[in-house]
Amino acid sequence: MPDIERRIRQAIAPSQLRQWLTLNPTRAYRDIILDWLGIGLGLAIAAQFQTLWSYAIAILIIGNRQYALFILAHDAIHGALHPNRRLNDSLARWLVYGPMFMALEDARRNHLQHHRHMGTPADPDRYLHTFEGKNSPFAFLLYCSGLATFGKTVLKVTPFGLMTSRRLPTPTSNTGATPPQNPLKDYVKQRLPVLIWQPLLIWLFWLSPLPIWAYLLLWVFPIYALVFVPDEIRAFCDHGVLRHPASSGDSLRLVSFRPPLWEAAMFAPHHMHYHAEHHLWPAIPHYKLHLAHGAVRDRREITVRPSYLGFLWRVVRSLPLTDKTAVISGN
Repeated sequence: MPDIERRIRQAIAPSQLRQWLTLNPTRAYRDIILDWLGIGLGLAIAAQFQTLWSYAIAILIIGNRQYALFILAHDAIHGALHPNRRLNDSLARWLVYGPMFMALEDARRNHLQHHRHMGTPADPDRYLHTFEGKNSPFAFLLYCSGLATFGKTVLKVTPFGLMTSRRLPTPTSNTGATPPQNPLKDYVKQRLPVLIWQPLLIWLFWLSPLPIWAYLLLWVFPIYALVFVPDEIRAFCDHGVLRHPASSGDSLRLVSFRPPLWEAAMFAPHHMHYHAEHHLWPAIPHYKLHLAHGAVRDRREITVRPSYLGFLWRVVRSLPLTDKTAVISGN
């Protein structure tokens, strides 16, 4: 995979790449504010009507905007949210990860390892991309519910998850990771935004017209149902290949989507569907990925799919995969 990525990158003129990599700091503020306003709208609807349908609508709005914020923090992992690195990290820590029980350092460590090793057994996210443990319709649907991978994914993005790895990365600019000397201390320090935000959110729900249990229904539940689950599904779609065994598809895991707008909003807000382009140039901000897509979409090394749900349906119909069905099923 590194050789494939290198070949594509070399075809792009440096002047063109510099244009793609230029960050607009105003865009970071605008995107974050609009996503938080969407969350506020969902909470206002729930507080105003306090009916089952208003709660359902609020969950959909809040969860989708939480996911949009989560994708913005993904840009921050690569320094692509704001040109000031300290501000880039602070925006992600305090306005995204803290409210959603997460830590920037753990997300960055895991995600940069994914970029470095994508398409190889060393990828920490490989279990999301292959058919290991989901090579039947039932097992695949269980995966799509999030239940099959929740524990493993949550553990993976903590210092304790790093302890379970067979090898500890050394501190390098490539990995962005440092082996934890005191995992519990690091865990608490990195989650200071979480420790501040969660009592604050509970207090705000207590002050609001909503019942206190609405914190669980309208804030915690959407993080699972509309952030974690769609992101696990998207991660599979963005690198999953209908090939068996998994190694036979490793050269084909650069995938982008051109989905309908409603699918993009559900599975890939903030242009996350241009995923092959993101892997080629992780520092490109989300609002310029379409420029890179226009330059590389016709290359044979990149697969462009029209629909997330269409691909998922194709997967279900193709399972279980065997050596023979891999050839018939294609990508």
